[in-house]
Amino acid sequence: MTKLRFQERTALVTGGASGIGRATALLLAAEGAAVAVIDRDEAGASATREAIEAAGGRAATFLCDVADSAEVVATVAAAEKALGPIDVLANVAGTADTAAIAGIEALEDERWNRVLAVNLSGPFYLCRALLPGMAARGRGAVVNVSSLAGRSKSAGGGPAYTSSKAGLLGLTRHLAFDYGPRGIRVNAICPGGVDTPMIRAGAANLAGTPEETEAFMRRISAYEFFMPIKRLSSPEEQAAAIAFLASDEASYINGVSLDINGGLFMA
Repeated sequence: MTKLRFQERTALVTGGASGIGRATALLLAAEGAAVAVIDRDEAGASATREAIEAAGGRAATFLCDVADSAEVVATVAAAEKALGPIDVLANVAGTADTAAIAGIEALEDERWNRVLAVNLSGPFYLCRALLPGMAARGRGAVVNVSSLAGRSKSAGGGPAYTSSKAGLLGLTRHLAFDYGPRGIRVNAICPGGVDTPMIRAGAANLAGTPEETEAFMRRISAYEFFMPIKRLSSPEEQAAAIAFLASDEASYINGVSLDINGGLFMA
């Protein structure tokens, strides 16, 4: 029997067109939430919405670059107008970068700034837009998707990725401290390797040279060797953790960074 932990609640999921974001949107909808699916990929976001509606759920799609604060403000307003006040925010949208496998000197300002804008500023903009309303209602849950890189380092994501994901954990803890007294819980998950389009396309799309691609693949192979569970995670496994942290089952969990990496990183 399907749980309905989010009945009569509204969730906003960024990166909802694919990977962890899509799996999260589908799961929250299956458990009763009306879901605002946010992404830059219109076709992918629409496919997620259609899947939710085909299963009897309620959803709406909104195109938004989370790195643009004005777009975030407008999107939040449109989502709440369409679906009602947001109770759950899942900050899933992210971008990787294999720059600096060849050394930090290969990491241009534009690439550094873009990764931090999407992975750190984006969640900040969403939280800034939504937390005041949640606080006024005395209820809300935020789950930020960081990374094993934020807890340790990245095998192939580069220093901008690691820095952005570590910064997101700092933002998570600070907002948990500030908004816990106002009825809002803010937590994060830290995935390891996940079988998503981003990781599958990483070497081909992000590496700048054949040498960078080869270095990326060597690092991924070494990474897999040390994984106690000898496989990548599925997006659905990560979504299950997001849904748990967003639900009332986690009502006394606030400010945590939940490692979901198959035991690769233990602390």
